[in-house]
Amino acid sequence: MRRYSCYVFDLDGTVYRGDEVIAGAAEALRELRKSDVRILFATNNSSQTEASYVAKLSRMGIQARLDEILTSGRAAARYCAAVGIRRVFVVGEAGLAETLIDEGIGVVNFNTLRVHPVEGAVDAVIAGICRDALSYELLDSAMQCVLAGARLIGTNADATYPLAGGRFAPGAGTVLGALAACTGIKPTVIGKPNPYMLFQVLQAEGIAAADTVVVGDRIDTDIMFAKAAGCTGILVTTGVDKEAPVGTASIGGLLELL
Repeated sequence: MRRYSCYVFDLDGTVYRGDEVIAGAAEALRELRKSDVRILFATNNSSQTEASYVAKLSRMGIQARLDEILTSGRAAARYCAAVGIRRVFVVGEAGLAETLIDEGIGVVNFNTLRVHPVEGAVDAVIAGICRDALSYELLDSAMQCVLAGARLIGTNADATYPLAGGRFAPGAGTVLGALAACTGIKPTVIGKPNPYMLFQVLQAEGIAAADTVVVGDRIDTDIMFAKAAGCTGILVTTGVDKEAPVGTASIGGLLELL
């Protein structure tokens, strides 16, 4: 298989499922690090900070640095900062709120990420995966913010995400879909397949898209993300999708990259 200058790996369903590393993933990544290539991990899961992902990968025997982790939460936070969004209501988890605050964005419901009296104008509602705190009241609070003029921004629109044992759970797209339905507002989605998070790195480091490959388990996010960025896309069949579209390479696991 051709060697690239930059390898971009999805995480859920590609490197691991839940807390279970996928067979061959750690070995493949160790071999790739013996070459002079840039390795990135790009995830739509906004629930954790970059430091949390580094720690999780380390527990699985996979080396990673903070500057190698690209999250939809960080991309959304940087987007907010770039367009002047300063005060947000979050329907998501602590990692997303912490990332937004790290970029200088005020989170009005930071203390609990639950229903919260909102005083004053809110620039945007940021929706991500929301497992523990999701409630009718939280959705209602977010809805009222949007109806009052706040923008609706999704970290991603993934309907599901893969777990250990071949199971799937509702993803951030489920939350975002509910908010879009009750407000009638089409959300801005920052995560994959939007290439925003990858463009920032490629442009900053002078890496050509033609020398970059994206490896992931979802056609609608990872493969479309690669195409939107002008990169090569390779479907790995260890997660959501099992058959690649015409013209897209597929592999059974990361070891087949070597």
